[in-house]
Amino acid sequence: MNIKLRIITTGVLFFTGQYAIAQKKPVDSAKETKIEEVVLVGFGQKKSVKEVTGSIGTIKGDKLNDLPVSSPDKALMGRVTGIQTGAASGQPGGFVNIRVRGNTSVNGNNNPIFIVDGVRIASGDLTSLNTTSNILANLNSDDIESMTVLKDAVSTSLYGADAGAGVIIITTKSGKTGKPKFSFSTNSGINKVAFKLADPLTKEQWLGLSARTLFNTPTSGFTSVDQAYQAIIDPQQDVLGYAAYMGNNTDWRKELTRNATQGETNFAVSGGNEKFKYYSSLGLFNQQSIYRGSDFKRVNASTKIEYKATDRLTINTDFQFSNSKTRTLSDGGNFANPILAQYFNLPIDPVRNADGSWYFGINNSLPSGNFNVAALQDLNSNKANTTRIFANLGVNYKVVKGLVYRLNFAPEYINIEEDRYLSPLHGDGYNSKGDLTSNSRRIFNFNIQNIFEYSFNVGDKNRFVARAIQEAYKSDSRLVGAQGQVVALSSFQTLDNFVKPVGAIGKKEITSRSGYAGQLNYNFANIFNLDLAYRRDALSNFFPGQKAGNFYSAGASVDLAEIFIPDNNYLTMLKLRSSYGKLGNQIPASPYATYSYTINYNNNAGAGYAGFNNPGLKWETVKPFNIGVDMGFLKDRITVTAEYYNKKTEDLIFTVPLSLSQGLAGYTDNIGTLVNKGFEFNINADIFRPSNKKGFALSMDANFSTLDNKLTKIYGGKDIISPTTILREGESINSWYMRKWAGVDPNNGDPLWYVNGVDGETTNDYNKAQRAIQGNRLAKYFGGVGLKMSYQNFTLSAQGTYSFGGKVYDNWANYTMSDGQYNLFYPGYVDQLDYWTPDNPNALNPKPIRGGNKLSNRSSSRFLYKADYLRLSNIKLAYTFDSNFLKGSNLNKVTIYVMGNNIWTYAYDKNLRYDPDTALTGNTDLNLPPLKSYLVGFNVEF
Repeated sequence: MNIKLRIITTGVLFFTGQYAIAQKKPVDSAKETKIEEVVLVGFGQKKSVKEVTGSIGTIKGDKLNDLPVSSPDKALMGRVTGIQTGAASGQPGGFVNIRVRGNTSVNGNNNPIFIVDGVRIASGDLTSLNTTSNILANLNSDDIESMTVLKDAVSTSLYGADAGAGVIIITTKSGKTGKPKFSFSTNSGINKVAFKLADPLTKEQWLGLSARTLFNTPTSGFTSVDQAYQAIIDPQQDVLGYAAYMGNNTDWRKELTRNATQGETNFAVSGGNEKFKYYSSLGLFNQQSIYRGSDFKRVNASTKIEYKATDRLTINTDFQFSNSKTRTLSDGGNFANPILAQYFNLPIDPVRNADGSWYFGINNSLPSGNFNVAALQDLNSNKANTTRIFANLGVNYKVVKGLVYRLNFAPEYINIEEDRYLSPLHGDGYNSKGDLTSNSRRIFNFNIQNIFEYSFNVGDKNRFVARAIQEAYKSDSRLVGAQGQVVALSSFQTLDNFVKPVGAIGKKEITSRSGYAGQLNYNFANIFNLDLAYRRDALSNFFPGQKAGNFYSAGASVDLAEIFIPDNNYLTMLKLRSSYGKLGNQIPASPYATYSYTINYNNNAGAGYAGFNNPGLKWETVKPFNIGVDMGFLKDRITVTAEYYNKKTEDLIFTVPLSLSQGLAGYTDNIGTLVNKGFEFNINADIFRPSNKKGFALSMDANFSTLDNKLTKIYGGKDIISPTTILREGESINSWYMRKWAGVDPNNGDPLWYVNGVDGETTNDYNKAQRAIQGNRLAKYFGGVGLKMSYQNFTLSAQGTYSFGGKVYDNWANYTMSDGQYNLFYPGYVDQLDYWTPDNPNALNPKPIRGGNKLSNRSSSRFLYKADYLRLSNIKLAYTFDSNFLKGSNLNKVTIYVMGNNIWTYAYDKNLRYDPDTALTGNTDLNLPPLKSYLVGFNVEF
């Protein structure tokens, strides 16, 4: 048996990295070898490309192993069709939102589930104190053989109640027959900001803007800008109260940042024989943010063994261990947030005393009234120590010819220790004389699977595979924590040193589900395929009568090329396929939320309403339809895939309003409907194939996806309006809803909005302008392009991503672009300097006036930006030393390389000041920016 790695995607790029298994088949008397590519899908299934009826996208391991990312999910964007990713923060080891063909829900789950080596694992942010974290960052990308995304009903239905938002299958590396093979790899480099943030005002810029603001204010009495400027800096006039600090000139961004580094080292050994195969690895990973106090470190080890005990019995074991340490910083509106501080702290705020020690101001405040965040980065800490242990015991037994029984038992243990320490010396911990919160969370999950698989043929051309599956999954989570205040010394950072107990927390969450499934695969002569599946799941969370859900799928494909032009080298495949089914999607609401018994009434236990009892609450229902065509040309030298999807979610979770006389505002029920639909295309081409090992080779892959999201039903058909968004029937769930900015009146510098929220008549009265839909959060068009070129010993590879049609809103621009309301004490962005004057009538911003200019900084499309971008996600140049050079060294292969990640980003909106590839919520919240990396490294095999 030969092994071959090919690129396969049944999304936009038919071949995007699919693990394939080559099988020898007798073709003629010469016994030519025919390569048959096999896709690894759910519950241990292996399907050839021609047997696939669903939509599957895969990234093979060599595209993951060298990527300088903390978790494998960060590699999905632009490599698999229909996938959008977004990080709420650039925190190393932070959480990544993933959308498979759009948002599955409004209030329920939108992220796919993860399967590792056939069994489900925990995913998401499991911390309670950290700003952001990602349990998947405890996986080592270097141990991954492939990552497969299941997108449609026929691909995901065997996962039933949790499959509505998609399924991602990770297959880890295994040992192969042969002598022991050792590999060692390491890389190291530096990190910078991937996309330039808005610059903060310098001292002189802030003084100039402040002087202009005072001059423009009718009640100020200043007759010139210079007069206002002198009134600010003159100790006798001191109109702002800062004159005593004018000797300072602080660059807050410089004080808050550092030269950040990143590095990774991995070692692995693998090998085996016909009876025993093994793979073991050890890895270290370290990544720093450019902002001090934010970093991620991980150590991991794994061992995977396959033992063929008899001709009938095979035993597999998989063990993974990891420990990670994460340090995070405050975000959002917290005054300890360094991103906020660079725009809110004044450039005349001191940082250090004359002796070099930290300056804490007067009564815990700098002249601006804010904290010395540069000091807090050293004094405070927010840490999480995460240990993950995963084991998987698998038994494969051949009962009789064609009948195989498989058992998988996979426990997963996660322990998270968190400490949030606020120093008594300065900041939020000053008034409480120190504050420490320590939480400990223990999670124990286990997954048991019993699978019977029966394969049989009817005649020479009819092949059947039937499966019966029983699965049980249980999650047991315990959280305990305590908070203390008042500590004698700032160096004492354990709870036993805090003398004032403040509070405690204790929480236990246990959920379990069981499922039974059946599947039938039929193949006729590798021409026609039919897949049928049914699963029934029961979940402990729901009321009797709603605990169980029934899910199903059907998929079919036919290869027209095999029917009409078999053995044709020009058109090697023309496969039509389609699928439909019903899946479930998990919800966050509880049907039992009636009373809360945690009310303290004069040291007695009290109870009160916590929610409305709804016995009818159930899963959200997802009904995906998919139709596609896969084409192969010139012996699959060029492959093209095109498909259309329509994913309908019914029984959406919404709050139904109640009369206030009932004591509650509303209750949760299944009442909405949502539709995501679009097209996916991809092309893969070997443009130049080498005539020999060192000849010139060039290949490319490109993918393109569209997304149209519509909310088709909500309770009573009534709009649900928030300050900047709207839920409305017939519109996207991500619609921005606000006044439309019409620019600046060139005659007087007033702000202008469109009266009807669209176009035409304008007004300078904010309250006379109507709100209207101003776009969508999610991109409508997105994808990626990859190139790989090799010649002699050199290999150059690159991956680009793009996104168009989405918009992002700056939540904090009302402070940082305030037109005089806040800039006298919160300096804000340098972009404010393009303000209206008689000499600059076509300015970006209105005339700055103390107290603000006619509500110009209120929410409107003024701070709504196009999130369209192009990004060079990764580029790598490698040189591999040939065998002649290594002869006599006992080395099989040595590769050295230089690599860049996120090194170039082009944003189409010239006014955008945050990375366009951020959270899928469409909001910027003064979070840590994503990173770009430059690294050098080498790989050795011996």
